[in-house]
Amino acid sequence: MKRSVDNQAGMSLVELLAAITISMLIIGIIYTVFVAGIRVYERIGIENELRSEADYAAARLMNTLYSFSPDGLDAGQNQENKPLRQLSFIKNEQFQTNGQVGLVSREQAAEPSVRTISIGNGKLMVDGETITSTRLLLDDSSSLSFRCARREGTICRSGVLTMTLTIKDGENHGVISIQPFTLRTEFGF
Repeated sequence: MKRSVDNQAGMSLVELLAAITISMLIIGIIYTVFVAGIRVYERIGIENELRSEADYAAARLMNTLYSFSPDGLDAGQNQENKPLRQLSFIKNEQFQTNGQVGLVSREQAAEPSVRTISIGNGKLMVDGETITSTRLLLDDSSSLSFRCARREGTICRSGVLTMTLTIKDGENHGVISIQPFTLRTEFGF
């Protein structure tokens, strides 16, 4: 059968409907993949922001302890390696210099200084002051713990502090839901 240029016959209605249906299916699949990709990208961005804020809070806590320069952690031996909501660092020694001979000696401070780290109401706090942003919420499973390397009475003079922070997003993002995730930080004192 020969077709000529003068042939006016086009596509039948069935062929046109089939072509439109297939096109709509392909466009629908492409749109679904595109929207899912955008949501994953936004969720990953939000999680990265929360991780950055948690890292900032941990760094701020370490800087606070470094500037306080505690002599130890005031905690009983039965609290070691257990999840706690509060820890108290103590500065109860001072250095005295003997000007005649140039020796430095340690003496008990008349009044010890205390710096308290706590987790409460979804926030990380130092001496009752919140050091986490309002967007960053800590789950009830967040905790502090320590391992003591050198103990003198009830004071742990050196050891490792472990912060286990279970992070939740404090903002509502509509269709994007951020699952809580856990960050664990350890540093020595």
